[in-house]
Amino acid sequence: MRIRKRKLGLAFSDELNKVSRKAGHFSGKKLQQPGWEESLVPNFEPDVENGDVSSWRLVILGSVFLILFFGLFLRLFHLQVVQGKENREMADLNRIQIKVIHAPRGVIYDRNGKVLAENNPGFRLKDKFLTRDEVLAMEAKGDPEYNNLETDAIRYYPMGEVTSQILGYVGQVTQEELDQSQGDVVKKSALLPDKSPMTYKLGDRIGRAGIEESYESYLRGVDGADIIEIDAQGKPLRVLRHIDPIPGKNIYLSIDADLQKVAFNALKKGVEGASSCCGAVVVENPQTGEILALASYPSYDGNAFTDPKRNSEVTNYFNDPNAPMLNRVIGGTYPPGSTFKIVSALAGLYSGKINAQTQYEDTGIMSLGPYTFANWYFTEYGKKEEGMMDVVRALKRSNDIFFYNVGDLVGETVLDEVAEKVGYGKKVGIDIPGEVDGLLPTRAWKEKNVGEPWYPGDNLHMAIGQGFLLATPLQVLTSTSFMAEKGSLTTPHLVTKITSPAGAVMKEFHFDPIVKDVFKKDYIDLVNKGLAEVPQDGGTAWPFFNFSIPTAGKTGTAEFGDPKNRTHAWYTSYAPVDNPQISATALVEAGGEGSNVSAPIIKDIYTWYFNPDKTHIKSLDSYAIATESAKALGE
Repeated sequence: MRIRKRKLGLAFSDELNKVSRKAGHFSGKKLQQPGWEESLVPNFEPDVENGDVSSWRLVILGSVFLILFFGLFLRLFHLQVVQGKENREMADLNRIQIKVIHAPRGVIYDRNGKVLAENNPGFRLKDKFLTRDEVLAMEAKGDPEYNNLETDAIRYYPMGEVTSQILGYVGQVTQEELDQSQGDVVKKSALLPDKSPMTYKLGDRIGRAGIEESYESYLRGVDGADIIEIDAQGKPLRVLRHIDPIPGKNIYLSIDADLQKVAFNALKKGVEGASSCCGAVVVENPQTGEILALASYPSYDGNAFTDPKRNSEVTNYFNDPNAPMLNRVIGGTYPPGSTFKIVSALAGLYSGKINAQTQYEDTGIMSLGPYTFANWYFTEYGKKEEGMMDVVRALKRSNDIFFYNVGDLVGETVLDEVAEKVGYGKKVGIDIPGEVDGLLPTRAWKEKNVGEPWYPGDNLHMAIGQGFLLATPLQVLTSTSFMAEKGSLTTPHLVTKITSPAGAVMKEFHFDPIVKDVFKKDYIDLVNKGLAEVPQDGGTAWPFFNFSIPTAGKTGTAEFGDPKNRTHAWYTSYAPVDNPQISATALVEAGGEGSNVSAPIIKDIYTWYFNPDKTHIKSLDSYAIATESAKALGE
């Protein structure tokens, strides 16, 4: 029996494990034989797993797979949908290049259609302007940067420094400007009703000063572009799309370019002839408020700001102690001197304290308490007295004694009130930036800023245009135009119309009087009578004694506390007397007497303006005809 059992073999027990215990000979019996694991590997301990443990493994593996799949799906969705546009653009950038075509600015014309600001074709490379020769050299050398050139229009001012204070210039937008304006939106044209924001990027040019700045929203165009397909080396293959730039709108000014040149040259001659540094002249049509000429000296050339080779010149402009960047017509403030006697005469009549018959005797000196106030003629020409003075003769001779008395009678309140009505003490509203208020002093102002009370002597100083009073040349001109128009005042302005690039009129500017009928006609007529006497024999404006056109005006010689006792020279005028077509004001800083220095400037302007044959006219050398006796009549 033992032998037979052995014949069954050692593997018989393995086969028994494959048989269900509920079947066969071993049904219901317990097996004692070792399992096949122990037969092959003694002391083997199987890793027994029940059904629940295996299910959790499947769940975990499935969850990990789902998470990975979902993450992959989200990534694909983000790349193709969320960032799809950006990724497509990045891909396109690898095969296309966008070359900006910068829009030309609008052209600026004078009243007769002469070009004052235009555009020359040019090129730009990374915000740097290049000349035509530089571009040709790049092309000849095969410079790879040649493909990055952008077409541009370079601003050009044919009259250079002669018109710069009117036109301004263009300069690059700074990063600070972009930052301050929340990105790349810069608001310009604050003087205009159309204040739509303009979009800029670093490197763009923007108007600065003058017409270029105040009318930026009209002058600026819309850039175009060429969309070019390029190869792997960056070489252009073809133009996929061309977008034409839209030029800016054109602007027409009230300026007469020929008169502007005459005025600038007359001012320059007057300043240099008086050994002065600086001056200003402004000419207006008093009937409409249109500015016909405006010049400040020294000046600058706006073309230097678009030429990289002239950077040192630009630096000098800003560092020059004579401030050529300052528009003295609207931004310089000076004591107006005797030109303010127009206001004092009106104030005396308006207050009722004087009339056409009022007279004061000029004894050379007026006493006010322990203080004395002398007449200029008494001081300058050997203690001379001029006798009895009424308002007309006082204006003709610019008599200080008469106006001291007027100031003492009316006081600073009435002087301030009348002065403000005719244009002093606040911006008159010209349509270029940089205008300042000037100063009409009051008791409260003096107490706050000087720390002293208002003294009676302050009224006397103010009545002759001295003391704390300050005015711009434009304000002096405005008061003169007010008189020329018999008590009507229209806002001075430069722009008359704006057109499309094709020439269609888009906007025209018309101005109605802002001040009218505030004084009685008799008062205006009486003061104008005195102003008409100023350029006549015996008046202070001696250069006009023999002028063929009847004019009216007022000289001014203003002290300004100079250690060398120099004075500012003023002359303000209008002509013809009966029907004024033109008014003009000239100032020469520290130039001397207005009659000797500034009146000749205005005379040169009038000589050109009223001559019908302007092509052959020669500017009068007004200085050469001066005589000592005539000088003694001037102030």
